[in-house]
Amino acid sequence: MKAKHRYIWANIKLVCTIVPIVLVMIIFYFMLVRREILILSKEKLTLKSQYYVEEISSWADSVLSEATIYKDMIEKLGLENEATYKLMSTSTNVHEAYPYGLYMGDDLGNYFDSSGWVPGEDFVVTERDWYQEGLSHDQFAFGAPYVDAMTGGTCVSISSRLKTGRAVTVLSADVYLDYASRLAQESASDNIEHAFFVTKDSRLIIADSDASMIGTTLSAEHESLLYQNVSRLLDEEKTGQSDILGNESVYFVDINVIPNTDWYFITCMNRNEVLKGLWRIEFPMLLTAVIASVLLFFLTSLYSKEMSSIRTKARMDPLTKLLNREGFEELVRVSLAERPDQGLMMIMDMDNFKLINDQLGHPVGDQVLREFSAVLENYYNRNRDIVGRLGGDEFAVFVGRDISTKETEGMLRKFLSIVHQNFDSKYPDQKLSVSIGVGLAANNDTYELLYQNADKALYEAKWNGKDRFQIK
Repeated sequence: MKAKHRYIWANIKLVCTIVPIVLVMIIFYFMLVRREILILSKEKLTLKSQYYVEEISSWADSVLSEATIYKDMIEKLGLENEATYKLMSTSTNVHEAYPYGLYMGDDLGNYFDSSGWVPGEDFVVTERDWYQEGLSHDQFAFGAPYVDAMTGGTCVSISSRLKTGRAVTVLSADVYLDYASRLAQESASDNIEHAFFVTKDSRLIIADSDASMIGTTLSAEHESLLYQNVSRLLDEEKTGQSDILGNESVYFVDINVIPNTDWYFITCMNRNEVLKGLWRIEFPMLLTAVIASVLLFFLTSLYSKEMSSIRTKARMDPLTKLLNREGFEELVRVSLAERPDQGLMMIMDMDNFKLINDQLGHPVGDQVLREFSAVLENYYNRNRDIVGRLGGDEFAVFVGRDISTKETEGMLRKFLSIVHQNFDSKYPDQKLSVSIGVGLAANNDTYELLYQNADKALYEAKWNGKDRFQIK
């Protein structure tokens, strides 16, 4: 009964050891899962941001390219040609970005608007922002965005100086940023909480997934902590991905420059939203894992002895209790894998063993095999020695350590002497002895080659008179 109690107590202690280890492993696993989720989410943020950068960049290119076609045709026709003004009139409602079409003015005060709008008497062409910006461009370029007083949306002028006429003429169009707003709203999904476009210099938010932010200025004094910290990143001219603090959580922020514009596209992902819901499965998984580990322990305890016994029997020679051929090969392969160039293999054959069976009978022959096995185990008993019976009166030994040829020869001479000491007096008429073939692991990198060389060496030892060893 005391033994049973000790067994139960030992199992309890083992469970108390295993369960904390399992819990630590599970917690570590959850940490890895969290880390992987965050890494994948950041990669997704980057890819999605790049996609929308390419979209707005393509849109900007299409606006500039189409306006450039008009510019080239106007320069070709000339400002004195009536066809030029008819051509400009066709620019209205052609592109959704600038529905009111093109307009132009010169330093003589002349102004033409495709939409038909006529300015008041106080309208001075050369004082308009679009005109002054266009003077420095021979090709269309985006100017500084501004909030349209009529629509409340943001727009930006594209303008370019014309290479025609005696006066200094600038061609321009008002581009509305509705498409940028749609992209910002569309991109704010899949845990991306905020997405917006902001100008580099004035920090004007020209499009935002939160429409209330459009037209406001990004600064370190912004009412939103998230936008404050984004502003600081822009002050440091830091693009790419960063982790910053927002009002409710840490945010992953991705800042990209839009080609051919003076704008940034900024996306913000809420870390808490990324991990939201993960905790709901962590506790059940943790509890399940603990229960499973305890059940696994008890099941393992029940069957481990039986499994160990079956495995041992499968690898054991039933007569001598040494390793059988399969068991010997398995352990030698492991040893060679751990220490490829160390050790040696010996294949041994008992000389004149057939006389034992023929003259004294098989029971005595079995006894001789058991006695020889005991001699092998007693002599080759170091930690890295492997002893096995290959079949019949053939045995094998693997010495899995670094050993010189001189040491090997001394070891084998002594072993042959011990064999004679054990068997000469017991079986004088049969003259039992042992022939040994040795293969060196340093010269053979596989089990097969090592075995073949040892077997060849055994054949040579037999051929040369038995009761001796041969090293390959």
